[in-house]
Amino acid sequence: MTLTRLDPPGTHCHYAALWDFLRDIEVRTFLEVGIGSGNLAKALVRRGLRGYGVESSQAAVALARSELHQEISDKRFTLMSADIFDVNASAFEPVDLAISMMVMEHIHDDIRFLRSIVQFVKPGGYVIISVPGRPDRWSIEDETVGHVRRYDRANLEQVLRSARLCDAVIRSVSVPTANILYGLGNLMIRWSEEGRHKDPDPIERTKNSGIREIPFKTVFPSWFRFILNPVTLYPLFVIQRLFYQTNIGLELMALARVSDNSRIGMTQ
Repeated sequence: MTLTRLDPPGTHCHYAALWDFLRDIEVRTFLEVGIGSGNLAKALVRRGLRGYGVESSQAAVALARSELHQEISDKRFTLMSADIFDVNASAFEPVDLAISMMVMEHIHDDIRFLRSIVQFVKPGGYVIISVPGRPDRWSIEDETVGHVRRYDRANLEQVLRSARLCDAVIRSVSVPTANILYGLGNLMIRWSEEGRHKDPDPIERTKNSGIREIPFKTVFPSWFRFILNPVTLYPLFVIQRLFYQTNIGLELMALARVSDNSRIGMTQ
């Protein structure tokens, strides 16, 4: 059976939560740190934004270059193969918005990671971060993809403040979809090659986390596209809004503002 890469229901909910945030702010340019296969960056460019991407995984960069071939050719998107800690602040023009989806949980020094991102954002601009929520739900998935931690609202807010970001809004997202699929997702990982032969190098696990191919979790029969699409899944997007202010989200998404003095004293 031939399987193809499709976004699962939780990822579609994740993107819908991001669009909810973007409706409330005005942005024209963005930076995505950890772009994976490039699906989100492509969707943002299609919405009229001009963007930059930074990705440390060579395998992910290859996928993203293919996915974003037209956008890169049209100079609507610039892709850089690098670790964000190694990118100079003058590498590109400051952006209105920096995004990093499901990356910070892989980084030991998460405050330094956020500060490295903030240096690329205009004063008054925004940062959107998503991370796994609920430390009590640590599982085989966290281990196989190289997570360092999960967050709750309080410690995520503390990290944002320590990175000199302000006016943070934190939401539980992908509820109840991710909660319902939690056990099934872990089962799919256990049955997969990844679950049977976990890479002993956490750095390699991290680099491969955004491009994993796990049957019926990240890759599906092609006909699943008739189910796994924003139109069919729209009711889930509406339902998740009822849970934004709860503490039960297995995923948290935060929007915070870069104040005029946020970049003072920052170092690479």
